[in-house]
Amino acid sequence: MVVPRYSALLLILTSLLLSPFLASAAVNPFKKTKDYQFSDSVAWYFKDGAAIKSGSEPDGGDILYYHLNINKNQLRLRFGKNDPSGELENTRVFDDLEIIDVTIDGQRLNRFQWCLDNQSQLTTTLKQNSIVANGACVNSGGGDFTIGLDDETRDQLKKARTIEFIASPYGRPVRLTYTMSGFAKGYAAIIAPPPPAPAPVPAPVVEAAKPDPKPEPKQVVKTCYAEAPDDMKGAVKSIAYLCDDKAKKTSAEATIQSQVATERRKQKEVEAERQRAEASKMKEEAALKTVESEWDKRQTEIWVERCQKHWTKGVSPCYCAPYIDKAPAGVENTCGK
Repeated sequence: MVVPRYSALLLILTSLLLSPFLASAAVNPFKKTKDYQFSDSVAWYFKDGAAIKSGSEPDGGDILYYHLNINKNQLRLRFGKNDPSGELENTRVFDDLEIIDVTIDGQRLNRFQWCLDNQSQLTTTLKQNSIVANGACVNSGGGDFTIGLDDETRDQLKKARTIEFIASPYGRPVRLTYTMSGFAKGYAAIIAPPPPAPAPVPAPVVEAAKPDPKPEPKQVVKTCYAEAPDDMKGAVKSIAYLCDDKAKKTSAEATIQSQVATERRKQKEVEAERQRAEASKMKEEAALKTVESEWDKRQTEIWVERCQKHWTKGVSPCYCAPYIDKAPAGVENTCGK
């Protein structure tokens, strides 16, 4: 059977029109991408100079968290597990975390593109442990992905409606979409320059007190003074009396002795209080040093435990570099290799 010429032509045109769609469906890399939407029902909150929004998804008996933290200098996406607070010891450690894309309102973030163009491994994604010039982006696989911010990126974030990350933590892409409602106002306060320091107020000019004029004595009368000991003259004033009046002299000296005794008692009480305060301060400082020491020890134990599975393979990623002295013999720091 001979196919009419117009029918053959129609088949050719139909094939040409459909082929791009068929090819696209065959090679679509995100066909099996997991999509997680963290909409306005998950609010932004502002703490310690950062804007924070934390989304979560159940995973079997666990809850996986995706903590987005944006401060003045960096944007950080933290992969957490069973921890709504986003603390570092509860991040997920990955063997091959890959950051595929970062977009704002559907457009790739220029800062992320710069990191792709300036990484040690020239690929279309940001591979784990790839070194980026100036540390502008960091993907160490230790549970955090960070981007250093510049003025352009900060301005884009303030105007954004959504920010989206596509990452591959376990070989399958995950798309994380965060809405930005309520972000701009709080972030503007975070990045605002500090208020100017107030101008110094000049100290008021104080004129020296003029001594009261003394009346001219009608007759020469000799005056004597009962004095406190030298170490107490600053606290106990001398008392004048007529030198010829023995009763006034006895009274003045008794008053001086009483005042000296009172001042010495006050000084002892002040010194005792100072010593008590100093002892309390030293006790608190010693307790704080003990807590800090235990904290540092615990942090080291956590990281060493995470690094053991890499060390047993003879490798040591970047986040294990500070603890390489605790690695088994023969293990070398492979960060950046």
